[in-house]
Amino acid sequence: MEKTGYRPWAIGKYFLPFVLPIAYCLLPIASCLFFIGCASTKGHVTLMPMPAASPEYDISGQKITFSNQDVKISILPIKPSEVKKMLAGKDANNPLAEILAAPQYLAFRLDMENSSKAKIMYNPALTTLFDNTMGVHKPLDYTDLYTLIGDSPSPEAVINTIKDIIYDLAVTLAPGQHTSRLLIFSGIEEGISEVAITMKEIYIGTSTIAVSFGFRIQKENE
Repeated sequence: MEKTGYRPWAIGKYFLPFVLPIAYCLLPIASCLFFIGCASTKGHVTLMPMPAASPEYDISGQKITFSNQDVKISILPIKPSEVKKMLAGKDANNPLAEILAAPQYLAFRLDMENSSKAKIMYNPALTTLFDNTMGVHKPLDYTDLYTLIGDSPSPEAVINTIKDIIYDLAVTLAPGQHTSRLLIFSGIEEGISEVAITMKEIYIGTSTIAVSFGFRIQKENE
């Protein structure tokens, strides 16, 4: 049985049959906006956790942690300066360090620990960030990053230096194993006040769970 701590976001699934046809029409426009950034975004923002409906969630500062007898999942918003430092740590000339530290991107450190007796599989492609205006954002993968730096001298080398920093393909954790990497989403526009990151179909053996983490957005000067 799937579990999620932010049930109001589940309402969105009932609107999908009506929203998807419109979304497909707008996809070319959205793709252009993705690569040039959101022009209306002004400055960096701070994300503060929203209360969860389930006791399986714990909040400490800006970090939200979901835990049960099988898995512990923590998500923490990362400041642009930290993103830049992490990406430039292995290559000071990494062009992504400057690009992904821009205001139009949101970064989160996602930690996952397998405390079960079975294998756990997490596929970041099944993770989605929803905003309160029904906007839908997917985490960047290596193909997206390659597109951002395609004109640089050696984009493949740049991607290779960050393969242990950013989630891309599905991750499998054996019992007792742990992983920690970044999820980076394309930016949000002015006026967005809340976001929820929903992780669907996290496999624990042959069963699945779904978890969701909600954040309220405020400008850093507020």
